[in-house]
Amino acid sequence: MRLFTLFSLLFVTLQTYGKELNTQIAFIPDVHFHDIYADFSQSGFKGVKLDSQTKPVAIRSMKAQLHSTRLFNENYFALIAALNDIAERGVKLVALPGDFTDDGQPAHLKGLKALLNDYTKRYDMRFFAIPGNHDPVKPIKTAAGKSDFLNDEGREVAIFSRDHRNCKATQTDTLFCDDGIAHGGYQEIVSAMADFGLMPSSQDLLWQTPFTSDHAALSERQYQQCSEDKQHCVMLPDTSYLVEPVAGLWLLAIDANVYLPEFKNNQLTFKGSGNAGYNKVLTEKPYLITWIKQIVSAAKKQNKTLIAFSHFPMGEFYDQQSASIKELYGSDAFQLTREPTNNTQATLAETGLRLHIGGHMHMNDSSLIKTTKNTLYNIQAPSISAYRPAYKLVSIIGSEAKVDTVLLDSIAGFDTLFPAYEKEYSYLAEHNPDEKWLADILDSEDYHQFTLRHLAGLTRWRFIPREWPESFRSVLLSFSFHELLGLYDSPINKPLTQHSERALKGVTLFEFIRDFYLLRNAGTLAFEDIPTTHLKAYKVMAQQINTMGQCIPKDVGKIAQIVDVCTLQIGLSKALMIFEKLADGENDRCLMIDLNLNANKPAKACHS
Repeated sequence: MRLFTLFSLLFVTLQTYGKELNTQIAFIPDVHFHDIYADFSQSGFKGVKLDSQTKPVAIRSMKAQLHSTRLFNENYFALIAALNDIAERGVKLVALPGDFTDDGQPAHLKGLKALLNDYTKRYDMRFFAIPGNHDPVKPIKTAAGKSDFLNDEGREVAIFSRDHRNCKATQTDTLFCDDGIAHGGYQEIVSAMADFGLMPSSQDLLWQTPFTSDHAALSERQYQQCSEDKQHCVMLPDTSYLVEPVAGLWLLAIDANVYLPEFKNNQLTFKGSGNAGYNKVLTEKPYLITWIKQIVSAAKKQNKTLIAFSHFPMGEFYDQQSASIKELYGSDAFQLTREPTNNTQATLAETGLRLHIGGHMHMNDSSLIKTTKNTLYNIQAPSISAYRPAYKLVSIIGSEAKVDTVLLDSIAGFDTLFPAYEKEYSYLAEHNPDEKWLADILDSEDYHQFTLRHLAGLTRWRFIPREWPESFRSVLLSFSFHELLGLYDSPINKPLTQHSERALKGVTLFEFIRDFYLLRNAGTLAFEDIPTTHLKAYKVMAQQINTMGQCIPKDVGKIAQIVDVCTLQIGLSKALMIFEKLADGENDRCLMIDLNLNANKPAKACHS
């Protein structure tokens, strides 16, 4: 009887694998889910009552959003829109490559779990999550909170967990204490997200970890992590897993978080994982590299289609411009510390992986890492919580994967919270006018425009002060490129035509810097939002600047006292060159990639 059953199973299996694999997987990293309907009423926080809502909302301020690389509130509606789009396409498999929560808070985990369960029930979707550096922020639960929630007056107030030092003082009308806002650790996150890949399911044809294959308990999925001085060691969880959700498809979910222990003030703490990535995986979690090689070898032997995903990039993400960026902006600017080294990239490619989907950077980008035996394609999937909101859709037909980019330009309800922001703006205008943000963001016609204006505000309030050289800041931000040329007496080889002069007059230095970030974040997706006249102006300006020769400043009075215009000339030349290279980078919209692990064929461009 057992023999008959074995042969029957083998026959069915061969039949299944004899058919060409045809399935789709959606990848949505960096959701940063914040449950706007989370209930903090037990702390006394009543939230903001909106005219169109029966239930008050618990949201962060617009001021806070405009100083952050991600939105906090609108992500709620963006995720629903993404899942609705996925449902309409009939896609059943959804991967969440890290940062699926704001900061691993119990309140937001609860809301996310309920939402995913709803789509599982209604559309038979299956979700496969892997943690990012925001979930968890630290490997163990920690006291935490946020000081920029909005109350019904439009004023910022704070909500912290009860064990936070702020809550040990007397509670005030601007401080509320609720454990739902603490930062959850691995235990809390795995408990909440267990049904979404982090634990095995009866639906899985295969599920395993780098550790004991027949056990899934978190206590059995651990490795030793030591401080840099090797004096303090602790066992930490690793939630990596391999799953076969449909016959022939292997999804490799890699937990690339690395939290280095630190001993401070007689207490063991941990560094965050945000800047560690795969550089630290190689030194601190080398068993993962061994495991990945084993998975690749097994996939080859069993003729499986293998796709890896994790939160962190496996490849570079600046189209080979990192050295130029470092030279102009500094080694710590533009999140360069998050870029895998050449050695790290080569080591990852030599595992034999063909396709990896990553997040973390909130960028739309494609890169390839070539070794003698393999080419690894690293796809940086954009975030739905930042410009330009989109997700990646991988369609597998036979041994080929079509990696497409699905835009989320229009989403229902993106302006639901605008009445609350209007209250905030009025409050700032009356009490803190210097902190007012540009109200035009509330005139946004759709989510695409909303994220565009968010990035413009972010450029002004965060990026320029933090990342751009001193010569680019100050009064010159309002100068047109034509006015900037007027700062120099240096001879140029080619006089300006009327058309070129008009182009230079039509763009300011601030607009160039904003366009720079649009291109950096969205790749070719940004060209829809960068006027062709701006692109023309940048080419003309680069030509003029590069043919000046010796810098000879004009007598420009106060400007010369504020800005070193010769330093500006050099910096602007380099920035324009980087912009041009980013514009000519690898195809980041649609690629056809051969996943045959026994071949090494180049990818092909395709149409969305």
